[in-house]
Amino acid sequence: MYFMNICTWDPKDETEIRERRERWKWPDEVNVVFEFVDLQGGRVINVLDTDAKGLIASRSAWLDMVKFETFPVYPIGTSKALLKK
Repeated sequence: MYFMNICTWDPKDETEIRERRERWKWPDEVNVVFEFVDLQGGRVINVLDTDAKGLIASRSAWLDMVKFETFPVYPIGTSKALLKK
């Protein structure tokens, strides 16, 4: 199942977020479809192909600093064709 995360954090935490992200690895059960950073800062958007267990595992290390807006999504149009490859 595909999930989209919009991940936001307080600008004062930017350095800690960046340093932590450099050391952190995605859980094995999570396939990252895409991941974008907002160039204005304080936000990352990603789409994951995983189950509920993988989704929970991918968020657990960040709950102290990051607010997650997560919802299931389904690809359409060009995105659907790209994912079939």
